Amino acid sequence: MTEIRTTVVVAPREQFRVTRPALESIFAHTGLPHKLVYVDGASPAPVRQYLKLQARQRGFTLIRAEHYLSPMEARALALSHVDTEYVCFIDNDVLVTRGWLDRLVQCADETGAWAVGPLYCNEEPARGLIHMAGGEAHILEANGRRSFFEEHRFPRRLMSEVQGQLRRAPTELVEFHCKLLRTETFDKFGLQDPRYLSCGESLDLCLQLRDAGYPVYLEPSAIVANQQPPPFLWSGLPFYLLRWSDAWNRISLRCLRERWDLPADDWWIGDHYRWLTHHRELATEWVAEKMMKILGWRRGNRAANLVVEALHRRVVRADLRRRPELREYERTAPGPKFPTPKP
Repeated sequence: MTEIRTTVVVAPREQFRVTRPALESIFAHTGLPHKLVYVDGASPAPVRQYLKLQARQRGFTLIRAEHYLSPMEARALALSHVDTEYVCFIDNDVLVTRGWLDRLVQCADETGAWAVGPLYCNEEPARGLIHMAGGEAHILEANGRRSFFEEHRFPRRLMSEVQGQLRRAPTELVEFHCKLLRTETFDKFGLQDPRYLSCGESLDLCLQLRDAGYPVYLEPSAIVANQQPPPFLWSGLPFYLLRWSDAWNRISLRCLRERWDLPADDWWIGDHYRWLTHHRELATEWVAEKMMKILGWRRGNRAANLVVEALHRRVVRADLRRRPELREYERTAPGPKFPTPKP
């Protein structure tokens, strides 16, 4: 019997709409023997039933929570089921391509990497629209001031345009959209801070690994594609709004800033806060499109804002009641400041 060296852990990202095609792409395109642990955080009934059926038929481990989970919370639940050399975390809305896991593991074996990321695309994998091919993520120090710098490589470019520049290489950043790690990572560094709710955990882990001298690699022969909303499922809107809620965003950015001694007016912190807020507002825009067809432009927009904001407040209150330790941290977490000049 072939030794199983890798556990694939699927964690919720921001939606449930593409649960089925994403999971079935793993079944179809993963040749390397592996264990599968799927973490389901309060998915709608049709998704829950589909996952229960697949787990029974295919024999993978399904962990179900009856409340929404942050990705970090879901990964922590899964780790107690991981006893293999490698663990590969992947979001529940990512399509994989043939040989993806084999190539990530091969890269780790041949380079000694502790973290390996694939070529990250958006939309259908066949289109080859790049989200990120590795990137930079590090702390700058100048004139006694620390700042954070992050930059993705080849964002929004087509693979066909940069094919000659895509090669296996060390990188400063790979993301939890899909990330292979040596399981020993968690023995050395422990679990990541649970206050990383909406962002920051990929950056934090890559910074920790590189500071400790453990290599991080990009393996572009492994290709995955994140499926971004819109559209949305109506039943998935509460989770999406919690996932990118103002509370979760401020808690996460405060955690990253404190852990890496960044000033409150760090340019990247403020800029990323803007991006997170805009990403949440995609839901408002989608709801407004639906309501404008019934109520007209002005009343449709007003109704969408009222509905989405009420839902936003409700799901955040419920989550913070469940985790009172975060409620106090959130209460004292100011929104990031917004300096004008970029360093």
